[in-house]
Amino acid sequence: MRISKLAIATLTATLATTPALAQKSQDTLRIAIVSPFAILSTYDLPHEESGMIHRDVYDYLLRYDEHNKKFVPGLAKSWKRISDMTLEFELRDDIKFHNGNKFDAADVKSTVDYIIDPKSKITYASRYNWVKEIEVLGPHKIRVHAREPVATDLNTLAYRFQIWDGEVLDKLSDKADYGRVSPVGSGLFKVTNYDRQGITVERYEGYNTIAGAKAPIKRIRGIFMPDRDTQAAELLTGGIDWIRDTTPDTAKALAEKPNLKVTYLDTPRFIYLALDSQNKSGNKALSDPRVRKAMHMAIDRENIIKYIVPGGDVAEHVQGLCFEKTIGCDYDVKPPKHDPAAAKKLMAEAGYPNGFELDYLVFQPARAIAEAVAGDLLKIGVKAKISVANLGLYRNKQGAGELQAWSILFPTGSYPDVGNIFGVFFSETAFHYYNDPIITEAMQKGEAEFDPVKRTAIYKKALNRINEMHYILPISSVPVLHVHTKDAKLKTNIMSAGETYISDFEWN
Repeated sequence: MRISKLAIATLTATLATTPALAQKSQDTLRIAIVSPFAILSTYDLPHEESGMIHRDVYDYLLRYDEHNKKFVPGLAKSWKRISDMTLEFELRDDIKFHNGNKFDAADVKSTVDYIIDPKSKITYASRYNWVKEIEVLGPHKIRVHAREPVATDLNTLAYRFQIWDGEVLDKLSDKADYGRVSPVGSGLFKVTNYDRQGITVERYEGYNTIAGAKAPIKRIRGIFMPDRDTQAAELLTGGIDWIRDTTPDTAKALAEKPNLKVTYLDTPRFIYLALDSQNKSGNKALSDPRVRKAMHMAIDRENIIKYIVPGGDVAEHVQGLCFEKTIGCDYDVKPPKHDPAAAKKLMAEAGYPNGFELDYLVFQPARAIAEAVAGDLLKIGVKAKISVANLGLYRNKQGAGELQAWSILFPTGSYPDVGNIFGVFFSETAFHYYNDPIITEAMQKGEAEFDPVKRTAIYKKALNRINEMHYILPISSVPVLHVHTKDAKLKTNIMSAGETYISDFEWN
């Protein structure tokens, strides 16, 4: 997690004889990717770092302008609501995919038919299967029919439904290969190389979905590099230009180099501690709400934010499973305050005066925070064994009911709506860890309520319930820590107010 000052000093000396490889002149930015991904598809493998790329490779029917709080055209030039269960879209007739194929209604139908097919192994299928069918009314006109009223239909289409080239998709024997062997979109960037070492995208000169928009950098190379020390070494020696989510100590040491800069970016993502409340994983202690409350009380969140969270001085001290700016977010029940003495009493009362062993799964970017959490839990006798996992292993364990405790960095900005957050934490794949009828009812009613004020009130009950039952403890928002060459910087995204896209990178 941390590269030593001695190592940095050694590498700095090396720089005196080994010049950095300048890439600005070649209009190529090289970024390190911590968690390698085998497929560029939000459908088949949702992934935070790949999301930074695929949101600029694929296009959507419409977009949500988070700065101005309104929907704007995308591949569709206009739309109207026919009923609570039907939306009609007039599509653009001047869009081409990266391979030259023209975009039309058939592409929308092919894409959606694939993701709503029960035979397709789509992750988070419930995000998409509310769509009953796509009705083609003409070459550039469609209707989206829902199975039932879904209040977030436009939001979901704007954030979740990336449109693929149907001509390519229909020819694949295994359509799940689309994002692996033929990731063709119509976005700002096109994929030119994708292998085990990383992914390369280049500016798509034919892009015209958003008038006047153009990728600021011609070529971006995402290099799979899970080891943090290797990332720091490569940045120092000019092998890469940009790393993110390194430790504050490493960032501080790297920032001493005159050609490097540290940027903290406050984003709507948070880290949490989730616990198996239903004894699915075989750890019976966690099914006792007193134990869960004791564990929450043992964790000194303020201390973690101050000393461990990168950019903690700008981090939001979240008290619920959403941010204030998240659509539909409201609650008045907060997590218990830090009180290790009271936590010990609760543990004894629940029959665990000496604590118990706990399997604790975390993603690599969250490891330093998870280690601090484990240290606090140890003070009340809970001996957490940390295991670092990638997204695939996490999903497998989640589906098999093998998770006891887990901490993941969750990027709510990829779809800033409480309905989406509930879908992640309480969908069919994750529900068996909680099995709470109050939350289920709120999810069902909220999805069908088109009035935003009433919808927020419905979700409030569920958000309060999560804190009352100590299911999931929000620890902190986690700003993104970037260390990069001074030749490059981040610009303000014209649509997103939180998430980083590769189109946000530009040269100084």
